[in-house]
Formats: sequence, structure tokens, C-alpha cells
Amino acid sequence: MNLHLIRHPQPLLDKTYCYGSSDVAVAAETLALCCERLTAQLLPLRPGLAICSSPLQRCSDLALALAQALGVESIALDTGLQEMHFGSWELCAWDDIAWAEVEAWNRDLAHHAPGGGETLVEVAQRVWEVFDELRRGDDAHCIVVCHGGSIRMLRACAAWQAEHGAGATPDAAGLEAIALRAAADRRDIGFGELMALEILSVPALAA
Repeated sequence: MNLHLIRHPQPLLDKTYCYGSSDVAVAAETLALCCERLTAQLLPLRPGLAICSSPLQRCSDLALALAQALGVESIALDTGLQEMHFGSWELCAWDDIAWAEVEAWNRDLAHHAPGGGETLVEVAQRVWEVFDELRRGDDAHCIVVCHGGSIRMLRACAAWQAEHGAGATPDAAGLEAIALRAAADRRDIGFGELMALEILSVPALAA
């Protein structure tokens, strides 16, 4: 199966703020330009194409626009694709978050919950569930509109699967390895960027 991962367009709130699971909007003109560019890239995939998206509007608005432009009848919204929940850090300026709190997270990236929100292992668990559903699907191509953190986690899931076999399912140690691999993925992912990810399909009967 081929996943076509798209990070949402640039939201109205800039990167000096923490806005993981917060539902931040995208300007209409930014959304339209991003959709137009991506449609041209994705048109060859139109027959039999599926679209899955984070329900947060900076993703779902783009997914809906792409579905209309590509003639896809419906999209799937999955909360498992949402960006990490940063608890009390949400919508705070990064400069206003106590450095001691950031350092506590740096010391235990996998298991510390920044702002009392989610841990990376918890994010890995829910993203793996989405990944597992996708790899058991019948579609040859699927557009996935989500967030930078979700994309890194999906790539980490695919890398773990490639190492352990198509039918493998991660235990607690596996989820920690996926979380840490995603955290170590330092590649900058641009707003509205499209990237391909090939994953090993698993027959539904193997579930």
C-alpha cells in the first residue's frame, strides 16, 4: 500500500506557540493555494483513491477540499491522527513555558507527559492503531492529511514494521522504540508538504 502523507497548511497561529491538539484554523487563501498545488500532484492517483484525515480543522478542511477537487466521495476522520496533546502547554507561547518543564520532558521523551497531556508512547499507540487499520485496507493508495508529529510517527511505524515483518504488532517495548524513533526524526516537514510512504499490507483475515 502507498500512503501519501500531507502535512496541513500553515495555520493562523505561528510556531512561537504550542498548538498540538488545539483546533487552529488556516486562512482561506492559504488553504485554497495549498489545495490547488496538491491537486495537480495527486491527479494521477484519482481512480480508487481514499482520503483519511485528522479531524482538526487545519487538516480536515484540506482533506475535504482535496476530496472535492479529486472527485472522492467521502473522507475518513480519525482522532488517532491528531497531533500530540500538550495539556496545559496548549496555546501557550513556547517562551512562557518553564524551562524546567521542557527539560523534564527532554530527560524522558518516551514516558513524560508535557503539560500533563500525552506521552509519546501514548501517541505511538494511537497512531499505530491507525497504521494497522490502513495496512489491512484494500486501497492501493491513500492520502493521509495530518500533522508533523503524526507523520513522523507513521514513518516510525513503517520502519518498525519493515524490521519485524508485515504481520508483527508492537508490544510495550516496540511502542517505546517507535516513539523514540519518531522523536529522533529531525527532518523538517513543510506546511502542505506531500511525501510518499510505502507500507507492507496485511490481509484482513490475518487480524
